[in-house]
Amino acid sequence: MPLPQPEGLEDRIIALERAIVDLRTSITNQGGITTASAGLIFPSQAAPATPASGGHLHAEGTEPYWKDSSGSNRAIIQDLPSADYVPNPPSFIVSSAPGVYQTAWAQDLRDAVANLNSTVTSALTEFKASGQMDPF
Repeated sequence: MPLPQPEGLEDRIIALERAIVDLRTSITNQGGITTASAGLIFPSQAAPATPASGGHLHAEGTEPYWKDSSGSNRAIIQDLPSADYVPNPPSFIVSSAPGVYQTAWAQDLRDAVANLNSTVTSALTEFKASGQMDPF
C-alpha cells in the first residue's frame, strides 16, 4: 500500500474554496434575528450591549426599546396621558361687516371671539394638566 502523499498547494486551495462555500451556505441558511414577511418581528431579548455609535432596536417582552450609544435604554411606545374633553365652541355666524357701525353686529363678533378664546384656553389648560404639553 502506498504512503499518502502530502497535499499539494492546488489541493489545499480547492479544499479552502469548498470550506468557504460551505460557510457561506450555513450563514445564509441561519436566518436573521428579525423577520419581515408580515412586518418586522423582534423576538424578546435582554437589552443588548451599549453600541459604540448609533443604537439598537430590540424588544423586551412585548415592548419595543431603543438603546443608544450613551447607554440609555428607552421604551419607544409610552402610554400617553389623555386630557379631559373640551366641547366645541358654540357655532356662530357673523355676517359681513356692515357699511356703518352696528352695535348688534359688533356684539355678535365680540361674543364669537370670546367663545373661541374660552374654548382654546380650556383646551390648553387640559393639555397642560394632563402632561401632553409643557406648562409654559
